[in-house]
Amino acid sequence: MKSLLRAGVVLSAAAGLGVALVPAASADPVQTVAYTSEDGAWPLVGSAQYAAPGDEIAVWERDGVLKIDVQSGLKDLRVELSAPAGETLHTGTYTGARFRGQSDPALTTPGIFVVSGNFGCGDPYADFTIDRLDADGVDVTFVQRCGSPDGPATRGEVHFHA
Repeated sequence: MKSLLRAGVVLSAAAGLGVALVPAASADPVQTVAYTSEDGAWPLVGSAQYAAPGDEIAVWERDGVLKIDVQSGLKDLRVELSAPAGETLHTGTYTGARFRGQSDPALTTPGIFVVSGNFGCGDPYADFTIDRLDADGVDVTFVQRCGSPDGPATRGEVHFHA
């Protein structure tokens, strides 16, 4: 997919989804990221909703990792999701996701990396579902617990359609 999706346009780089997106004149693009965290959840606290064009949202894939970036004033958020080693991301539910740093190799489990304000969870227990992953967009939901499988949860969702 080696593509960059930003504010409704995908710039494709030869592999993966392979086609450039141009927003359809009749459809409104959707670019939203939202999360809600239970008391004590980390690194995301409270709740937030981001939407383009007021907030900058970018979604792309590189080396088998789906990356979601949000910039909103001085606030930032990144979510990275990856399939287990030897697999490629596809629609479906991934359970038992564990920490996968930005330069770490693929894991035997699905991978997750969530960071905001330079803070992240080094011991996440997460599940995520990809409902859509194609040239027209991405729909993802995730639940992450930091430190233990029954710790306070952060529930998030990403909708990015050109």
